[in-house]
Amino acid sequence: MPSEVPAATPTAWVTGITGYWGRNVALCLLRQGWGVVGLSRCQPKDLQSWAEAQGKSLQWFHFDLADPNWDPLLDFPQAIFHCAARFDQVDQDLALMMQVNVLGPIQLIEQGIQTMSDGGRIGVFLGQNGRIGLPGLGEFSATQAALWTWAEARSRSLAGSRLSLSLVFPPRAPSGLQAQLASQLSRPPQIRQRPTADPLVKGVLAGKRRVGRWPWLAGVATLLW
Repeated sequence: MPSEVPAATPTAWVTGITGYWGRNVALCLLRQGWGVVGLSRCQPKDLQSWAEAQGKSLQWFHFDLADPNWDPLLDFPQAIFHCAARFDQVDQDLALMMQVNVLGPIQLIEQGIQTMSDGGRIGVFLGQNGRIGLPGLGEFSATQAALWTWAEARSRSLAGSRLSLSLVFPPRAPSGLQAQLASQLSRPPQIRQRPTADPLVKGVLAGKRRVGRWPWLAGVATLLW
């Protein structure tokens, strides 16, 4: 279990910290003086080295969303950024993707909600393919749609409370997951930029219900396709 971060330092849980968006979210938070608890299967050694050299508070906890029996975390976060997702490219294992992409995140976020103090912020990273049905991506898109719908409902249920949950729709980025998804498409999207997470983190911490790209673009993309 990660050790406690000093009370004066706000703490954020970040899932998928070794992925493109998890890493960029963690960097943004660390630069703003947050303490970050990274949750992932692999250790972010380079990020840990950077944080140590900069005097930043980064802790890592081995965490596998595929295991429904993980131990409760001890830290009480002021923010949660769920950036992890899994696409089972070989077997298209729907049960595994449902656990990692839907059931595990819901369990983690609900646990965090129970321990969060006033002003707690939650950001759930989602993909536009949760609203687009494309050949080869049906199972993965189904899990994204399920998490999207749950997050929408949970965000509404928290409206007017001491907490907020933001639906985050990041721009396309040169991530490992994006490459896996693109490999299934006959016309993969062109990615020419390496966007930062700064505006996304800012929106979540401001308590906005939706952050990033507008979801209606998914419907337009479906018509064009």
